[in-house]
Amino acid sequence: MKIRLGVLSGTGRAIDFRAMIPRHRLAAVTLAACAVSLVTTLRSSAQETIVHVELAYHAPVANQPKPNFSPKGMQVPLTDVAATATLPPGAARPAKIGTMKIGPDAASYVPVMATATTDHPKDLCQLFIDRNRDGNFTNDGPAIVATPTQREKTLDWWSSMSNVELSVPYSTTKVIEHYFVNFWIVRPNDAAAPDLLRFSVGSWRAGTAKVNGVDVLVAAMDDNNAIFDKDDMWSVIEASAPDAPKAVLSIAEARDTKRLMFVQTGAKDLVLEFRSFSPDGRSIDFAVVNKPMTKAADRKADDMLKDERPRPRAGSPFTWTHKFDEAVAAAKAANKKVFIDFETDWCGPCKSMDEWIWTDAEVADLLKAGYIGLKLDGDIEKALVKRFTVAGYPTMIVLDGTGKELWREVGYLSSKEVIAKLSGSSTKK
Repeated sequence: MKIRLGVLSGTGRAIDFRAMIPRHRLAAVTLAACAVSLVTTLRSSAQETIVHVELAYHAPVANQPKPNFSPKGMQVPLTDVAATATLPPGAARPAKIGTMKIGPDAASYVPVMATATTDHPKDLCQLFIDRNRDGNFTNDGPAIVATPTQREKTLDWWSSMSNVELSVPYSTTKVIEHYFVNFWIVRPNDAAAPDLLRFSVGSWRAGTAKVNGVDVLVAAMDDNNAIFDKDDMWSVIEASAPDAPKAVLSIAEARDTKRLMFVQTGAKDLVLEFRSFSPDGRSIDFAVVNKPMTKAADRKADDMLKDERPRPRAGSPFTWTHKFDEAVAAAKAANKKVFIDFETDWCGPCKSMDEWIWTDAEVADLLKAGYIGLKLDGDIEKALVKRFTVAGYPTMIVLDGTGKELWREVGYLSSKEVIAKLSGSSTKK
């Protein structure tokens, strides 16, 4: 991925912009895309300096930096294609149709059709995209075809259709921009074809600027709807910072637009406040403001583990079982409660709690004294996930010896919060 910020990178392959951009705008778009340095405009007032930065489209390129995080996958509901409808060449039923709601209005939404193939008649492993939005799935180039693969742990069948570049028209600015996404469809083993297609954005916007004479890199990450606004994320870092092209795209630096950014000058931190994106993501405005804040102080609140690190660790671990019936029976026999921890392999907060909370000496002592521990993988124990209506991870549920639910918590808890719950003094809701 070419990450010389301030230079349009594309995808590392030739793209015919002329097919997507009106002829009278082609020269202006090409000039903007190929500019070696992007324009920074400053507007000063008595209170603040506004920095305007032009942002260019970027998509992943092998062995180059890219964002190390992505938004939660967007769901596209699918409905069955009418039995009387003619399918595109190569498509087989089941066939389902839906609409990607990306861009500013219905004119930018993208119709999609997911179908099976003769080789894989159970899976929606072929995706037709109505790129020109004319209601015809036969004139937009070949379908994107995936080979379904079965996950060893969950036995689900996954059809992944990655590295798909779309175009999004913006009616307000009269431009067309690229949008890079990855699609996937999951079919539970021995189940019918699902009614959901999922996708997640893989592209971002980036540029360069000078802030009070300091060269900086600027990045913007969209939240899966191809509309850049206050609900997205931004990042600003000094171009001289260690590994700056990678750092500016990392979750360690990126924040939502309500958060401040900082430019370190040595003498003091310049404080930056977000003002606005253009809806097409081509520019960002932020202000240099006079606030008594440093980056270190602002980011300190983001460290969930700052209070956990100095706490004593348990001399011996709390023991977890993985069988529901056995845990309930053991709790009843020992006159204890059952502490269930629903987790998954991909849940970051779950891993943090495994490392820091369940190994905390005080937490472990309370659990050992009054609880039978039951760890359940939500991707495997789907019947129990349904039974207990688990909607997020981690989910912690306490049962009495008869299996009656006493309380539950969803999401990361600190050691102090867990201790308060276990001792019955919690005020957390």
